[in-house]
Parts: sequence; C-alpha cells; structure tokens
Amino acid sequence: MPKITSIEPQKKRVERFNIFVDGKFAFGVSGQILLENNLKSGKLLTDSDITKILAREQIAKLTDLATNFLSYRPRSEKEVSDYLIKKLAVYENIKFAQASQSPLLEKVIEKLKKYKYINDVEFASWFTQSRNRSRPKGSMQIMAELRQKGISQEIIENTLKSSPNEVDLAKAALSKKVERWQNLGESQFKKKVYQFLTSRGFGFETIREVFAILKNLR
Repeated sequence: MPKITSIEPQKKRVERFNIFVDGKFAFGVSGQILLENNLKSGKLLTDSDITKILAREQIAKLTDLATNFLSYRPRSEKEVSDYLIKKLAVYENIKFAQASQSPLLEKVIEKLKKYKYINDVEFASWFTQSRNRSRPKGSMQIMAELRQKGISQEIIENTLKSSPNEVDLAKAALSKKVERWQNLGESQFKKKVYQFLTSRGFGFETIREVFAILKNLR
C-alpha cells in the first residue's frame, strides 16, 4: 500500500504542502486538508483515500483547466497531459518531472476520455484534414507532427489511409507558387518545385511525378 514518505511546505505559497508518496511527488494540499485528513509521514494511503482527499480541491481544478484548454481547438491526449503537468508544476511549485508522476493526471485524463473530451483517433483525423485544407503537406511531415503530439503509429497509419492522393496534395500545395515561377528557366523551376515540396514532407517519387505534370503544362 502506498505510504507517505515526506511532507514539505511549499516555498512560495503559505499554508500549502507537497505530499510525497513512496519517494515521489503525489499531490499538494492546503494546511486545512492536511489537518482534516491527519496526513503525516508514514501514513498508508489507498487510492480511495487519495481520491477523497483531492476530489474537491485538485481533480476538479485540473479538469476545469483541461476543458478550458480544449475549448479553443481539439487536442491530443499528450497535449492535454503536458498542459496539465505544466499547470500542476507551477501551482505546486515543483519540477515538471515531479508533476508528471502525480496520480492526479491519470484520473483527470481518464475522466476526460470517458466524456469524450479526448479522443486521439478523432484528433488525428481532424488534424490531418485541417492540414490538407489550409497548408497541404506530405505524409512524412504529417506523420512527424502527429508523433510529436503523442499519436500512436497505428492511429497515424489508419488516418493517412483515408487521406487524399499525395500527388493531388502536392499540386494543391504548389498552386500559388507555380504562378510566380512561370517565367523561370526549367532548371530553376525544377529546383524551386523540389525544394518547396521537400520542405513540406513530400516523398521523392511524388515530387518527380508532380514536376513531370507541371513541366508538360508550361
């Protein structure tokens, strides 16, 4: 059973204390909560104990922060988690690594997933469609961006299966650029096309096919 190993007063917030369970930061509480629940080093805590202690003070606060964060646009589970860790670290005046160990995060994320505020499958689809509409990019670039947002490889692959044809996306990405490059010589035009599409994450075969199409239209 988890045991409180130390209790430390917070440096910048009067009457708040950080509780460490099994040597790791677990949560912060007010002095009132500390006394009401007789929290002290050596005390054993069940998951139920922790949930009851924090139900009103921390979980509700973090959930409110998360739903507000999600109100601006869809987010991946990792984005929400990282956001909450940063907020918790600032709120409890601890390091990011310590805050990331708090069991509160899992409880809040589970709650958000239960009520469908977080869904990585839907997020990956929204993100990909949004990119394709406003700023078309190749699958390699989309994959890299989704990985950064914590999306699993399986979800990424399934999402990209339903994406538009790479050649069509590349042509859409180039649509405004081509007009500016019409008066360039063929070698310079080719260089521009290859550099631009490479920077957008399109593969060599796609770029070669698109250039061949554009070359015939010049």
